[in-house]
Amino acid sequence: MVQKSVTFVKTKFSASMINILFLVGAYFFMEFIAWSNHKYVMHGFLWIWHKDHHTNDHKKVAMHEMTFSGMEKNDLFFLVYATPAIVLLISGFYFDLPKLIFSGIGITLYGLTYFWIHDILIHQRIRIPFLYNIKNSYTEAIIRAHYAHHRPRSREDFTNYGLLIFPFRFFRKESQK
Repeated sequence: MVQKSVTFVKTKFSASMINILFLVGAYFFMEFIAWSNHKYVMHGFLWIWHKDHHTNDHKKVAMHEMTFSGMEKNDLFFLVYATPAIVLLISGFYFDLPKLIFSGIGITLYGLTYFWIHDILIHQRIRIPFLYNIKNSYTEAIIRAHYAHHRPRSREDFTNYGLLIFPFRFFRKESQK
């Protein structure tokens, strides 16, 4: 009886850990998806949706002083990214497949992270002080890398297509100058 209980607990623990691995894996895989889609889709054949996000880039004001007028065509990408998460969650719940559910949760959490960092922290499209006044070396480096993408000073700057992963040089404050 004790052996059976131990086996049951081990099995449940293993299944939980596998589900958490699917969640974490989906979350970090989305950074690669976001990078490749930003480079090849947004700056490629769907530039027509993304270009309005870059319309202020030529203005001679600081990035944080730019204004964004409500919705952009670029916001349609939210639907593109949300669709796989929705499909995974619905399928996972319908067919009782926890790995799909946890993958869908991982994608959703990445989407929330992206929204917070890109739309609230960097572009301040929604002004929530305790969410955009976060100052630490990582968030400041994220902002510098994103600004370099919008206002490249070199060909190398424009290659910053990711959000969470970027060259180490952006941790140095002089990379912004």
